[in-house]
Amino acid sequence: MFTEETGTGFFAKMKNVFSNSEKSTAEEVSTATITAKDLSFETNFQNATDETPVVTTPPVFTYTSRVSDESVTEREIPLRTVEVTAPSYTLPAEKDLDIRFATKFLQANGKFIFCENISNAIEGLRMLKAEKNWSHIFCWENEIKDAFCDNNFQKGSIGYTIENSDAAISLCESLVAEEGTIILNPKQASRRRLHCFPKTHIIITDMAHLASSEADGLEKFSALNKGELPSIIKLGSCNNGHFYDKQRLILNAEGTEDIYVFLVDQIIPPSLRP
Repeated sequence: MFTEETGTGFFAKMKNVFSNSEKSTAEEVSTATITAKDLSFETNFQNATDETPVVTTPPVFTYTSRVSDESVTEREIPLRTVEVTAPSYTLPAEKDLDIRFATKFLQANGKFIFCENISNAIEGLRMLKAEKNWSHIFCWENEIKDAFCDNNFQKGSIGYTIENSDAAISLCESLVAEEGTIILNPKQASRRRLHCFPKTHIIITDMAHLASSEADGLEKFSALNKGELPSIIKLGSCNNGHFYDKQRLILNAEGTEDIYVFLVDQIIPPSLRP
């Protein structure tokens, strides 16, 4: 029977062998010097019997940027801006065009509302929407969307399309004073030809879009919309087809005859939306 107390047993001898081997290995490792050439510093490990191990402090690496401080902290970076691409309009020289248009337009059963500024126009829309119990007024032009957002009208409404809206609102090219008619560009007029177009069409425009006659309005349209065909809204007219004016084809803006015109006394600013 082997005994551990005397230190002469088999397990005691094996224990001494392994303990001596581990000790010698530890001593070899502790006295070794590890050199890291990539890091350029050395660390010396002393024997476990030493009181305080000595470790060489690694050098401090510094980095100097090739970009000067001035270019990083002081130079202003120009911001990308969106240029206004909408055509500019000027007020007509002739006076009382708004009164003449309103008179003719009301005689043809149109609805006319004069507004001092765009905020008054949106407030009028708000009252009309409440009076008619409309859920949504559909718009597709950025200038109108900007006016809606700026005046907190229909803000955040999601899911409404033109077919499930109660009314649609758009800009126009010209209000013609002599005839009380409205000239539209192709984007505005093409919506009116949709079968899903709402029963009511609201037009919002400003004083710069008044023309004394259809000839003047069509000349302005041709200058701003080269190669495009104009469309004209004529309320109460028996002319249901297209027609010509001085060998120029004019399209009939087919669609609803329930039309409101909101005329703003100030010029509506062009949108900066891309």
